[in-house]
Amino acid sequence: MLNVGGVELLVSDRDRVRLRLDLIDIDALGPVPNPLHSGEFLEGLDIPGEAGFREWLREQRAVLTRGPRVASAAPVASALPSYIVDTSQPPIGFSGNQAIAVLPFTNVTGEETLDYLAEGISEELIVGLSRIRWLPVIARSSSFSFSEAIDRKLIGQRLGAHYLVEGHLYRAYESFGVSASLSEAATGYAIWSRRFTLQSPELRDELEQFVNELVAQLESRIEHAEQIRIRNKRQDTLGVSDLIWRGRWHLNRLTRTDSEMAQKLFAEALALDPTSPEALIQTTSALAWSIWAGRQPQDQVLRMRKLAQQACLADPDDGRGFMLAGIAEMWLRHQDEAKTLLQQAIVLNPSLTLAHAQLGGCYNLGGEPAKAIDHLKASLRLSSNDPNLFYALGELALSYTMLGRWSEAIEHASLSLARRPAYWYAHVLKINALVRSGNVGVARVAADELLAVKPNFSKQYLDWLPFVERTWIDHFVEGLKMVPGREANWLERDTAEGSEQFLPH
Repeated sequence: MLNVGGVELLVSDRDRVRLRLDLIDIDALGPVPNPLHSGEFLEGLDIPGEAGFREWLREQRAVLTRGPRVASAAPVASALPSYIVDTSQPPIGFSGNQAIAVLPFTNVTGEETLDYLAEGISEELIVGLSRIRWLPVIARSSSFSFSEAIDRKLIGQRLGAHYLVEGHLYRAYESFGVSASLSEAATGYAIWSRRFTLQSPELRDELEQFVNELVAQLESRIEHAEQIRIRNKRQDTLGVSDLIWRGRWHLNRLTRTDSEMAQKLFAEALALDPTSPEALIQTTSALAWSIWAGRQPQDQVLRMRKLAQQACLADPDDGRGFMLAGIAEMWLRHQDEAKTLLQQAIVLNPSLTLAHAQLGGCYNLGGEPAKAIDHLKASLRLSSNDPNLFYALGELALSYTMLGRWSEAIEHASLSLARRPAYWYAHVLKINALVRSGNVGVARVAADELLAVKPNFSKQYLDWLPFVERTWIDHFVEGLKMVPGREANWLERDTAEGSEQFLPH
């Protein structure tokens, strides 16, 4: 009923709808608010699942709170009294960052003497989450000040927290159980929950391992939620943080097109803020994927190392910068430097799943597969949801291949391929293990599967692999040539460098 009498108050333009405010008298925009209309602008109105609407509503309320710009020199009355805190606005420093608050875990064992233990788990979790540099974490003194009866939406508003973590400590027969859940404060929507078993939470080593695993699980879930949130946001409203999150979403898709889009978005973020540690880290990560996937030359690895070093200087407490610097040194075959940097990354963030996997990979490339296995298994234990899980499984297949443990190599190569069917490296490892264990018929089928996903596969793929001892590349080539039913020169085809991005998908 707005467009009547020949006047269009509501204008629809493709996927956008706007209201002609210049033709409407809005008392809320006047210099003196109408006392009959108390409360916030559109108070009580929400569209479930539409984060964009909430962002717009927050912006409009902020405008009304500041008051309109008028020509008169007289002061403009604020929409809210000075003694009322506008909880619709994020705390200073949190704009663009979705903070997380850990509420005190509840002891439901029936033993009051274990209250300290439940609270201790919460404190350790805050410490662990604080090592995730891109995720603001509310301090214990604030998040522990609320009683269990207070509404979670109100807690989120007062703390400026988008995500809440809650949990319980309970008895599970002869051991203990810990339940943890992650929810969105504004909607109460449960994002993730899980139960863990602890033989004795009083054992420091067991508690640290549990907390590291919990942190890794939470990081993975929040990262995914943030990528989806930014993915649905209007392109013309993206700031540095938004550009980075959208780029991370593309990067995790692991295709050539998405990799190129991620690099473009990260470059835009870095141009807006050249000193941003997060922009530097994500730019370096995108370059690393491009190098590995496209088997790019040494000058690109040197460029990656320089970017990673800048990221370390921008934020010396972020383990990811040291991890990326370690990967660059590993690809340059500087094993000692690589191990030192990767170990430093783990010290800074023990829940950094990929750092554990890369350290295992570093031992493999250095010819120490037995030492690699523990680090790779630690990576798998930390997060079963990590998008790079296929890499750790593939490296375990490599470790077992180098040790001549063929059945375990086949098993882990198959698990890797279940997550990334086009991961050519896992195909190569599986074929080698099959043919050397005498399963030549199955090896021939596996070779057909490799060529189905990588029709241009050749020896050039293997030549790039940065093994310290190049005899391992000869070992893989020899194994592939043992596959029956293949012409002798099937690995010798010429693949033009840079003609394809060999990203697993």
